[in-house]
Amino acid sequence: MAAGRHADRTVIVTGAASGIGRGIARRFGEEGATVVVADVRREPKQGERYDTDVTRPTDELVASETDGDATFVETDVGDPESVETMVEATVEAYGGVDVLVNNAGIQIEGDSQTTTLEEWERSIAVDLSGAFYCAKYAIPHLVESGGQIVNVGSVRGFEGGGGPPYAAAKGGVVNMTRDLAMELGDDGVRVNCINPGYIETPLQDINTDEDVEKSREQTLVPRFGTPEDVGDAAVFLASDEAGFVTGANLPVDGGWLAHSGL
Repeated sequence: MAAGRHADRTVIVTGAASGIGRGIARRFGEEGATVVVADVRREPKQGERYDTDVTRPTDELVASETDGDATFVETDVGDPESVETMVEATVEAYGGVDVLVNNAGIQIEGDSQTTTLEEWERSIAVDLSGAFYCAKYAIPHLVESGGQIVNVGSVRGFEGGGGPPYAAAKGGVVNMTRDLAMELGDDGVRVNCINPGYIETPLQDINTDEDVEKSREQTLVPRFGTPEDVGDAAVFLASDEAGFVTGANLPVDGGWLAHSGL
C-alpha cells in the first residue's frame, strides 16, 4: 500500500502534461495518489522547459518515480463531452474520484482590439468553462467520496493583465470557487483555489525581457515560483490537514498580490 497524505485516493489533474499541472501531478504521486493525467496530449512538446525530465510522459514519471500510480486520459476540457468521458473512464477504472484539480489553461496575448473572437471563445472555453465542466461531471462522485476540488486561478484574476480573456476567465474561476464552496459545504466537499504568480513554465515563453523584469520587481521572494510550489499547495488544500478550509483563494505568488496591495 502506498504511503502519503493521499494514499488510496484517485486524483484527476487537468492540463497535467506539462508546466504547473505536471508539477501538481507529481506531488500527488509522491503522496501516494493514483493520478489521472487529463490533457489533450500525453507529454510536453519538444523543447518545453522546466520539467525534470521532459522526455518522459507525466503518467510514466508519476508511476515510476513516486509512491503513486498514474494513467493518461486524452481530454479537451473545453469540450463537455470529452470531460464527461474522462470522468466516466476514471470512475470505471478506479471506482470513484477523490480529488479534482482544475488546472488546464491557455493564455493568449493581446488587447481588446487584437484578440480575435475565436481566441476569446477558445480561451474562455478552456480557462473557465473547462473548470465548470469538470466540476459538473465530477461532483456526484466527489459527494459520494467526500472529496475535494482545487481550482487553479491566477493573480490576474484579481488585478487584471494577461489579456482580456485570460483575466476574465481567471476572475471567473476565483468567484466560481466561492460559489461551489457554498453549494457543496453541506455535502462535505471542500472547494478552494490556488492563485499563482510568476511560475517558471512554458506558458511564460510569450513574455518579453521587459515583462520578466516587471514580474521580478512585483515578486517579493527573491526567486520565481516552480510548478512544485503550486503542487505543494494543491496537496495541502486537498488533504485532511486543510479540513476546515473551503472557499479560500490562496496566493502562491511570492508576495505579488501583497506588493499590489490586494
